[in-house]
Amino acid sequence: MKQLNIIYILLASLLISSCSDDFLNIKPQKEITADDLWKESSLAEAYMYDIYFTFQDAGFTEELQASACDESLFTHGREFRETNSGAVTDVNLGWFGKTQSGHQWERLYKNIRSCNDFIENIDDATFDEKYKIQLKGEAYFLRAYFYHRLTRAFGGIPMVLKLTQLGEDDYTIARSSYTDCIDQILSDIDNAAEYLKDRTFSNTQKGRATLAAVLALKARVLTDAASDLHDEATATSKSSLLSSYGNKELLFYTKGTRQDRWNAAKNAAKALMDNPMGHALSTYGGDGLSVEEKAEAIWKFFLSDNEESIFSRYFIDTKDESGTKMPVFNGPSGYHAWGGNTPIQEFVDDYLIADGSKFDWNNPEHKAHPYKNREPRFYANIMYDGMQWIQRPSDYAVTDPYGMIQTGYYQTDPAQTKRDQYFPGMDTRTGGGENWNATYTGYYLKKYINPADGDHRNKINAVFPFIRFTEVVMNYVEACIELNELAEAKKYLNILRNRVGLPSVDQVNDQSELRRIYQRERRVELCYEEQRYWDIRRWMIAPQQAGITGVHGIDVVATLKPGVGKQERYVYDESKWDYTYTVISLSGQEARTWLDKNYFLPIHRDEMNRNDKLIQNPGYTTKSE
Repeated sequence: MKQLNIIYILLASLLISSCSDDFLNIKPQKEITADDLWKESSLAEAYMYDIYFTFQDAGFTEELQASACDESLFTHGREFRETNSGAVTDVNLGWFGKTQSGHQWERLYKNIRSCNDFIENIDDATFDEKYKIQLKGEAYFLRAYFYHRLTRAFGGIPMVLKLTQLGEDDYTIARSSYTDCIDQILSDIDNAAEYLKDRTFSNTQKGRATLAAVLALKARVLTDAASDLHDEATATSKSSLLSSYGNKELLFYTKGTRQDRWNAAKNAAKALMDNPMGHALSTYGGDGLSVEEKAEAIWKFFLSDNEESIFSRYFIDTKDESGTKMPVFNGPSGYHAWGGNTPIQEFVDDYLIADGSKFDWNNPEHKAHPYKNREPRFYANIMYDGMQWIQRPSDYAVTDPYGMIQTGYYQTDPAQTKRDQYFPGMDTRTGGGENWNATYTGYYLKKYINPADGDHRNKINAVFPFIRFTEVVMNYVEACIELNELAEAKKYLNILRNRVGLPSVDQVNDQSELRRIYQRERRVELCYEEQRYWDIRRWMIAPQQAGITGVHGIDVVATLKPGVGKQERYVYDESKWDYTYTVISLSGQEARTWLDKNYFLPIHRDEMNRNDKLIQNPGYTTKSE
C-alpha cells in the first residue's frame, strides 16, 4: 500500500468565475479536479492507495490492540486504563477513540465515502477497462471491510451507500439493523468477488485486494454473525443488560436458524480451503524438528511474507512508519527499547506443556521450572527471564555481556541477605537499562521482534497479517464444532496442532471440551494479530477470563546455592542459583474489570449530537434506549 505524499485529491470541481481573460480560465498546474480522476488510471490508483492508507499502521502501532484484552499490558498506561477498567463513556472511547485503533467512526466513514465515489463514478472513467474492473472490485471490498469493522465495534450502524451532495434536505441517517448491515456487507463482498475474480496473490500488487481476500473476509463476517453475541436467545440469556436493551435489532442477526448461520460460515471457509489460489497452511519448518528448531521456524515465519498471507500491510525500513519500529516499541528495556506491550501471566499460562497437557502452577515441577518443556510457540512468542537473546548495546554490555533476558532479581553475594540488596536484572524496572521503559509483567514480546543489525532502535521490514490462511481454517473448525460435526472439526484442528508439535485430539468427543481446546488454540496461534479482543466478545467469555477481570505478572528471584561464593557478574545458571517464580497482581497498574456494556463501543456524543436519528448502545446514557 502506498501513501499519497504529493497528489492531493480534490473531490469537488473548481469554481472559477466567468471572465473574458483566457489566463483566468487556466487550471492551476498543481491541482487535480474530480473529473481528472476518471481520465487517468494513475490518478485513480493514487486515489485508491489513499483509501488503503486507512490501514496506515495496521496492527503495528506503539499501542497494540493486544493490550486492550487479555494478551498484554501496555507499560505506559494511557487510554488502556479506561478501556480495561470499563470506564469507557460516550465522550471517552478509551484506546478505541484513537487513530491507532483503526476503528475510529469518523475516519472509517470518510473512507467509505471514497469507496462510494469509486462505485458511482468508475464506470464512466475513460481509461482502460481492466483498471476500472480492478478498482471497482477493490472499492466494494474495502467498503465491506470498513463496514465490518464498524459492525464489530458498534453493532448496526448507518449504511451510507451513495455520495451525499451539498443542498440535500437531510444528512442524518438512522442505524440499520445488524441483520441488514451484514446482508449489505455480504452483497458488497459478492460484488467484489465478481470484479476481482481474476486477481490472485501472484498477479496483484502486494497489499491490494485479491479474490482470496474477498472470500476470506466473507468467512470472517459470517463467523462473527453466527456467534453467541449476535444470537438474541443466547446473548440475552447471558447478559441482563443486552436482554433489557430496547433496540435488539441493532445487535442481533436474525437471518435463518443458528444452524443455517453456522452452515453459511462453514461453507464460506471451505470454499477458500478447497481453492486456496496459491495460499496454504505453513508447516512451520516441517516435521522432525526439535522444540527449539520448531520455535525458531515459527518466529521467522512472522518476520517476512509467506504463503499464508491473504491480506496484509507491508512496511519497508526506508519509510518512517510505525510498522518499521516494532523492535523499539516492544523490545526489552536493557536494549534501549521501550518495552511497550508486554505479555501478561494469564496469556503466558495458556501455552501448553510440550506433550499437550496444561500448564499448572499447582504442579510442583511446573512451578519450579515454568519456562521448561513448553510448546514451541511459547519460545517463538515470549521473552522470559533467562532466555538467550542478542548481544546488548555496547554501553549495556558492560554489565551484561551475555545477551540473556534479565527480568528477575539475583543474589550475587552470600552477604546479601535482603531482597533489596540483590542485583536487579538489566530488563527490570530498577535495573541498569532504560528502567522507566521496563516490563511490569516480567515478560517481553518476541513475536514480530527482529532487531535490524542487532539494534532495537533500527527500523525493520515487516508484514502485518490482517487475514491469513490459518484464520480461514480455524473459522471452518469453529463452524464444525458449533454444528456438532466433531470428526470433521478434529481433522483440521489436528492439522493445526500437529504442525506446531502438539498431539492430536482424537480422543475428545465432547463438544464443550473441543470448543475449549479450539478457543485456546486460536488464542495462542493468532496472538497479537488483533483477533483476541473480538473473539472473547463474540464468544461472550470475557466475564470469565482472568486477564479481563484482573491482570498478573511474574516475580523472579534467584538465590545463591549453599557453598557458592560471591559472583562478579550475574548470568542465568541453575548450577549456581536456585530460582523461585511467584505470580503477582498488577492491579496497581490497571484495575481491570468487566462490564457488559463493553460488548460494544459507545457512539461518541459528538456523533449523537450531529445525527438525532442515532440510538446509543446498551449501557451508555447519551440518549434513551
